[in-house]
Amino acid sequence: MNSDSPFRIQHWEEPEIEFEGGLETSPKRGLVKYGPRLEEDKHHTITLGIIGDRDTIRNLQSLLRDMEIGIHPGNQDQPQQVPYPGVGEDSRLKISIHTKRGWRFPIRDNYIERVEQQDTVRERMDYFLDIVEDRIDLLDRDNISPNVVIVCIPQRVMDACTPTDEEHSQIQSEGSNLHNRIKLIGMERRLPTQLIKPSTLDVSKSGERAKRAWNLTVGMLYKSQEGHPWKTREIEEGVCYAGISFYRVGGESSEVRAALAHVFRGKDHVILQSDPLKDIEEDNSGQPHLSEEGAEAVVSQILEHYRQRKGMYPRRFVLHKSSEFWDRERDGCRAAATEIENLDLVTIRNRPDVRLYPDSNFPAVRGTVLSVPEDDIHYLYTTGFVPEQMTYEGSNVPRPIEVVPDPEQCPTPADQVCREILFFTKLDWNTSEYSVRMPATLGVANSVGKVLSEPATESMDDVRPEYYYYM
Repeated sequence: MNSDSPFRIQHWEEPEIEFEGGLETSPKRGLVKYGPRLEEDKHHTITLGIIGDRDTIRNLQSLLRDMEIGIHPGNQDQPQQVPYPGVGEDSRLKISIHTKRGWRFPIRDNYIERVEQQDTVRERMDYFLDIVEDRIDLLDRDNISPNVVIVCIPQRVMDACTPTDEEHSQIQSEGSNLHNRIKLIGMERRLPTQLIKPSTLDVSKSGERAKRAWNLTVGMLYKSQEGHPWKTREIEEGVCYAGISFYRVGGESSEVRAALAHVFRGKDHVILQSDPLKDIEEDNSGQPHLSEEGAEAVVSQILEHYRQRKGMYPRRFVLHKSSEFWDRERDGCRAAATEIENLDLVTIRNRPDVRLYPDSNFPAVRGTVLSVPEDDIHYLYTTGFVPEQMTYEGSNVPRPIEVVPDPEQCPTPADQVCREILFFTKLDWNTSEYSVRMPATLGVANSVGKVLSEPATESMDDVRPEYYYYM
């Protein structure tokens, strides 16, 4: 690009992530080479409780049997398709998966018939939730409870609880969502849950089965050991990152709160829930904005939690938000951060109307940044072609995310801000994929906000801070 261009293009190398015995860029390759970062033992056993009908439990057990011996994806020409190596005492993943008959609770056909007989979608969903809750209570009363409870949604329940004009992507009615309700039921019993749709289990192609096995293993590992399969090595000591997402309690309520995803040294996603926020305003795009007092309260909550955990305030605090910071929000953040040397406020938008079309047969490379220096706006490709895998795993033209350091409160150079965002796209332990689109600071906060928006949270006395209850 010539020197007179108003744009600047650069590319950041793929960030490495740290496993038990080494560094890698790919979660799957790193787990196979080095194993996960286990909290205590050199080998970890994941214990499972299983709830589902006859067909879904049979299909899950079939997948678990395949996972014991390993699954090859079947395509030798695609290096990103890492074979699933299997679990057990000699597994390179250093984990075993164990369940027992007393932890399997089939849902009999007559119960599903009663679900179908309810008059409305909400009544059918509530009846099925009562069945699930009853079985989770039975697991909770066991002297030794499983680490994770897998809830397999029967196909007949999917059909009965989905309106005819909607797809099976979500089961929801009157502001309540089946996935979120089950997450809250497990949270109240301190039992992390894993929901599985019938379409997830009803696959025969080896590539799809290997993908299911990888994602299920990573999610269960994180939930079962209350640890983390990997971490980033690039977060400096004394730096705290957080993302903020807004949600309405009860879905349609006027009471707005903030879900906060908070990261310590790349290891923990700590979930904080704000008190009700007052004087919320929306901009032209419908994005909520805090009052000065609200912003001060939210940032104070994060920093105080950090101080309690680490014994001191961070020297640098980075806050990600999906909308620009209004003057009053900026003032509130500053008022809360008087003990902080460097305060960085960064706006990250998901769908900017900008695309790069390289002069090649490949889409834009992940890690590419198109910058508009005069406006300090940066379009970062967190998805795209990955040279080391020789592939782009998406189906559409990749879109960048828009990164805008606050013009009045972000002393850190924009290049460093973008690099940090890139490595946060490798810190969502809900998937084994190479990376995700949005950084964990915002992606996790958004996921948590959806669960906390459930009307059922209004009657809960204790909302847990651990991310594995929400994912």
